[in-house]
Amino acid sequence: MLESRKDNYYGFDVTMYRIGDHLWISNIMPNAQYLVNQFNYDKMIWTQTTYTTDEIEELFNISNKVLK
Repeated sequence: MLESRKDNYYGFDVTMYRIGDHLWISNIMPNAQYLVNQFNYDKMIWTQTTYTTDEIEELFNISNKVLK
């Protein structure tokens, strides 16, 4: 079972799922995007960005079946 936590992103209530030590991806938000928290090892900081399903598949090599 995936580790999860609740978060609020600009009024959207999202559940973040831990994919790895450095990556958390939310459930899909009403704007058809996912919130992604990713640790940047070069800068040693967490970054928060939104991506579409296609972008997540391409950037992180994660199947859209995992995201559902």
